[in-house]
Amino acid sequence: MRERVVSWLRRYGFAELAGLATALAGSSLVAAVTGNDVAAAYAVLGENVGFYGFIVAREFSRHAHIAHARGESYGVGGALRTGAGLMLEFGPAELLDSLVIRPAAIGFGTYYFGRPWGVVIGKLAADVTFYVPVIVAYETQRRIARARETE
Repeated sequence: MRERVVSWLRRYGFAELAGLATALAGSSLVAAVTGNDVAAAYAVLGENVGFYGFIVAREFSRHAHIAHARGESYGVGGALRTGAGLMLEFGPAELLDSLVIRPAAIGFGTYYFGRPWGVVIGKLAADVTFYVPVIVAYETQRRIARARETE
């Protein structure tokens, strides 16, 4: 189990830090411009810019490197496979998270703890519900890939 937790931290940890930075920046900027805490709670969707920007760049780069190391072309087909894998891993959890759970958690967090602590506390609360289906999808894809390698 320790090995899995370490692999999850490697996979998601730095992306989370990038997402936290863009969440704080987006929330603070929208709050300063509008003075509206509800708008600021939704502005933390800017977290996605940092989080997914990191994940997408890393995965496309990693898959292209693997393909080239095997002497294969990555190209459009490889990019589509990488994108499809990311959509399977993150898509369902992201829809619920972005539209309902994360704005509500961060809204309540900023109401009770102020900004920036409310953003951080709300983000961490939302992360718990986000990562359960994400990790299930990631581990399922890993098992399928390992099964294909052994065929």
